[in-house]
Order: sequence, then structure tokens, then C-alpha cells
Amino acid sequence: MKWSLLLASLFLVLAACSTSSQVRTAYAPTAGDRFSYAIDNAGGMSTEALGIFRARLDSQLAARGLLAQGGGDRRIAIRIDEYRMRHGAARGLLGVMAGTDSILSTVTVTDADGRVLGQMQVDSGNATAMGTATGMIETHADEVVAFVSGAPAS
Repeated sequence: MKWSLLLASLFLVLAACSTSSQVRTAYAPTAGDRFSYAIDNAGGMSTEALGIFRARLDSQLAARGLLAQGGGDRRIAIRIDEYRMRHGAARGLLGVMAGTDSILSTVTVTDADGRVLGQMQVDSGNATAMGTATGMIETHADEVVAFVSGAPAS
């Protein structure tokens, strides 16, 4: 009984957030690609959320050997188009009635000369009281890394 309840709870937490990507121009990674990135925070992501996002990008790119230690031969331009995160208390007390957490961003990969090599839009959302803001932000970053590495998001 305990295991069933634990598994059901885990399923609800994992299913709470959803992230989808719409690839506009597919990116074909090549061996030796190293990336630098810049974030345009047009959507008003909080300083704390930006820190979580950057830390996840850095760790995931580095873990895959893709993070440039200088300029890099590839650039990732990440534009945060929309950012809305409910306060934890509102999420817990009001759930769906408190609205939806959302992050919408446009990701563009260019070469050193500025030619567009790939582009996609990432949309992450959570309408439930389950899941965490940190988890959603990290999943959003994972989707960016998956796009530039050619590997599925974990």
C-alpha cells in the first residue's frame, strides 16, 4: 500500500509540468561543437529564476562537453518571451484557480558569423499544484540543451 501511494505521488509530481518544443529550423550538431550563450530576458524572468536557468544550462552543457570556455564556435541566443510563476502559497492553496505557471522562449543557434543554424520555441507550463518552480525551470533548460546536443531531454 505504501509503495502504491508513493508511486502515485511520484507520477503526479512528474506529470505536473509539461514542456513542448516547436522546431522551426532543425539544428544538426557536429562533433566538436562548443557553445556560448546569451539570454535576452524580455519576458521578465526573476533574478532567482534566471540564476536557476543559467546554472542548469551551465551544468548540462558542461556535462555533455558542449560548454565553451571562451567564445565558442556556436552561439545560443535564448529569448525569454514570456514568464509567469505563481507564488508557492497560491499554487498550494488555489491550485488551478491560481492560474498557470509558464515559460515561453525562443532559442536560436548561430555560427560565429551569425548565420542561423537552428531555431525552436520552447513552451513549459504547469497548471496544477504539483511540481516546483525550480523543476519547471530546469526542465526548460534541459530542453534547450537537448536541442543543441541532438539528444533527447532527460
